Amino acid sequence: MGLFDRSSVGHESAPISVVVERGPIAFFAETIGETNPIHSDTEAARSAGYPDVMAPPTYPVVLEMAAAKEGERKEQTPILELIAADMRYLLHGTENYEYLGSIFAGDTVEVVSRVKGFSDAKGGQLEIAHLEMEIRHADRGVLAITHRDLIHRLSAKVTS
Repeated sequence: MGLFDRSSVGHESAPISVVVERGPIAFFAETIGETNPIHSDTEAARSAGYPDVMAPPTYPVVLEMAAAKEGERKEQTPILELIAADMRYLLHGTENYEYLGSIFAGDTVEVVSRVKGFSDAKGGQLEIAHLEMEIRHADRGVLAITHRDLIHRLSAKVTS
């Protein structure tokens, strides 16, 4: 028997608004080794035709964390708690991003998380939670969709 709460399939969080800020974008870009100045220098971004610095491609993970924090302040159950993720056995699986538009400093975006489903692998030794996060802008629509799999390694579970 798995650890994930499979009754959470189909859950969609209420939209959480997040303001995209220039400083955190520049810090994230530096942290991941991104050297293109459109991610850290306002003048360079505007010279390239953008309204402000552009978030690097994997920046949605930062927005997801910000939305989770804001959701907790609004007393929303965090997605990891909702699916009953047990950190003692949790592994990070695949993660991919679908980009439909750019994210810029100054944007206010809405973040929605969804529990898409669960599956099993390796003869029941692994259970996988399939999660999705959508980032959308009021005027520009959906900007990014993140697909992420989290894994419980059940073969490591300690029995009492």
